[in-house]
Amino acid sequence: MRAIKLFAGAGGLALGVAEAGFTHGAVVEWDRHCCASIRENQRRGVDPVAGWTLYQGDIRDFDFSQLRGEIDLLAGGPPCQPFSLGGKHGGLADHRNMFPTVANAARMLRPRAIPVHQSDLAGSAQFQ
Repeated sequence: MRAIKLFAGAGGLALGVAEAGFTHGAVVEWDRHCCASIRENQRRGVDPVAGWTLYQGDIRDFDFSQLRGEIDLLAGGPPCQPFSLGGKHGGLADHRNMFPTVANAARMLRPRAIPVHQSDLAGSAQFQ
């Protein structure tokens, strides 16, 4: 079975997904330090990281159509800042809210499962 990991960070959840038997069609992350960590593990031949296709960039620019019909699992944890009690916490109107991008990816890829993790605050009345 094939997966895509969005907001991959340094790859922790992607490793768990791989251990569960999935191969990654793509691992998507914008943070250069996280991507550097993944690339270093790829350079060292760390299994299963060595076989990942890493996309470093803004998820909103990723071409999901290249994986249409190939993905069984879409996994990710969109940034929590829009729903955090600290800072600006702009909720759904916050430009950092990536839930719409995850929803668009799900509509395009039509995976069998979509585990998405987020702060408990995202569903609170404060952000409705």
